[in-house]
Amino acid sequence: MMTPSVVTLQEVLRHHRTLSRRGREFYESLLHLGDVLAVRVDYLPGAMLWLVTTPKQAQLMRKAREGRPTSDVCVMSLREAQDLFGAVGDPTPATLYEVAGWLLAPAPDEVAPTFEDEQPEQPEDQDAL
Repeated sequence: MMTPSVVTLQEVLRHHRTLSRRGREFYESLLHLGDVLAVRVDYLPGAMLWLVTTPKQAQLMRKAREGRPTSDVCVMSLREAQDLFGAVGDPTPATLYEVAGWLLAPAPDEVAPTFEDEQPEQPEDQDAL
């Protein structure tokens, strides 16, 4: 089991001395387009989720991964994360750091009631009203 964590791409570049010059230039060019975070959480199917600020960064990262195993890395732009959170009814994150924080947050203790659970009971005899 891995430890959940968030690391900036700048930190990765600072500590990854064996990265090729071409690879380093690619990642540095991504940073000119916006922030990039690496997120590791146990419940995601891949080993790493890259959160990127712009759709262009996501496109470039996905293209760079073509031909490589896809199960170990996932790329998500801020807009895609906002769409995902919105689709499940959660508040819309404004930044990559909010997305990462919410992804690292522990699951709620209990599941919120569904719409049917919240319906007030109807009297059996409608004529009694």
